[in-house]
Amino acid sequence: MTPFNWCFPTKLIYGQGRVCEVGTIAAQYGKKVMIATYTPGSALDPVINKVKSVLLAAGLDVTVFAGIEPNPRTQAIDKAVEIFNAEKCDLIIALGGGSIIDASKYIAATAFSGGKSWDYVTCNEHVGREYTGAFPIITIPTVSASGSEVNASGVIKNTETKEKTLSYSPYYLPKVAIVDPEILASVPLRLTQDSCIDIFSHLVELYLCDEDESEFSDRTTEGMILCVKDNFEKALDDLGDAKVRGELALCSVYSRSNFKAREHLDCMSMHAIQMPLSTHYDLPHGRGMVIIIPAYLEYLADVLPHRWAKLARRCFGVTETDDAKAAKMLSTEVVKWFKSTNSFLTLGDVSIPDEKFKKMAQDAVRIHSVNRVTSHKGAHSISAADVLAIYKLCK
Repeated sequence: MTPFNWCFPTKLIYGQGRVCEVGTIAAQYGKKVMIATYTPGSALDPVINKVKSVLLAAGLDVTVFAGIEPNPRTQAIDKAVEIFNAEKCDLIIALGGGSIIDASKYIAATAFSGGKSWDYVTCNEHVGREYTGAFPIITIPTVSASGSEVNASGVIKNTETKEKTLSYSPYYLPKVAIVDPEILASVPLRLTQDSCIDIFSHLVELYLCDEDESEFSDRTTEGMILCVKDNFEKALDDLGDAKVRGELALCSVYSRSNFKAREHLDCMSMHAIQMPLSTHYDLPHGRGMVIIIPAYLEYLADVLPHRWAKLARRCFGVTETDDAKAAKMLSTEVVKWFKSTNSFLTLGDVSIPDEKFKKMAQDAVRIHSVNRVTSHKGAHSISAADVLAIYKLCK
């Protein structure tokens, strides 16, 4: 196995009903809280109100910022920073999905360090500033998908420059993640489909990007993929099953926690290819991954066929003994799985035409730089032409 470092400093509070502990937990880190969450009017309104009331009962002052959009934008984040500082907040609670949590990381670090959120992003020729610290972050995920509740990365979108990227900082690491399956049981059908496949994308991308063999890492990842598959089917049978939602939540947490001992490779090519779809068409991230994954697996099957073949056999029932042939079958089997869960989508299904394919392909390489769109530990550096070909396979 390739040498690696692993640190998991976020305290994980897991279990049904444990959101009620947020007051006691928050009081350990601050006195004046900003809750970053969704705009009122969703099924989560009762949860937002409950969290606010628990915090107030614990003697904390509370400010609610409900202006974060999917694919979190710099404008909303900077507005939240202004309010955070004006209200003299000293703690942020991210109550929502990956976009809310990612935005909260930028809010906490930018409010502490000064300036604007985009100042700290390294993208193209723009070299980001260094944070000097961050206010404490507590995460309460309402969707199991990105794993952002426990990791040190955050996605951000600049609508003025039409760029979407992600950055890493130890200051993004949440102090506490409260993962409550009762909250997650309210996720609707389409978002459930997208989020389960988003978890799968994190697992499969890192599995495929390393030539080194490690049975510990591989078996751990394979186990989580099988757990996602099993519980995805169960969730479709009963969207409100909190036990099933809890299993998926743990897959989300551990898929992005470095637990698999491969996160250090920083292989994000699949996600880098998806990001221009969200930038130009505001496509939700999970839905974009549904579209990109099959084409990615098909197009790159000959790069590391022994890795593709191993995954196909162990997680998708492929019995072909020839690695090259088995590798080619992985994408087909994944498409069958997506279709069996009524999750499969093409770019045509979400009304994205081919007119911006070339521009998006160039953006994927330009914005994320070669180390972000290098597939499989340097075995194959993905070019704009490769990305364009993958987009064409998504039609």
